[in-house]
Amino acid sequence: MLDLSDLPHDALERLLWLSGVMEQVKAELDPEWQRAYYDARLQQRLDAAEALGLHSHKRIMAMTRRENNERGRGVRWGDRRG
Repeated sequence: MLDLSDLPHDALERLLWLSGVMEQVKAELDPEWQRAYYDARLQQRLDAAEALGLHSHKRIMAMTRRENNERGRGVRWGDRRG
């Protein structure tokens, strides 16, 4: 999945290169995390998703709110989560 074959040999160049890779990976993964947590919340499975310990409760709530906003605020959760 992750091709590190172009990894520079120089330590400083490698650090900068890795930083760019990390930014790209984050840009691609963040929307997927957001959609996955949103779907879990819609399916009333957010407790199980949180139990995986992949992100904090606060971050998960922010992601589900953001996804809901991006979709036009169609969901009124009513699940008393903060």
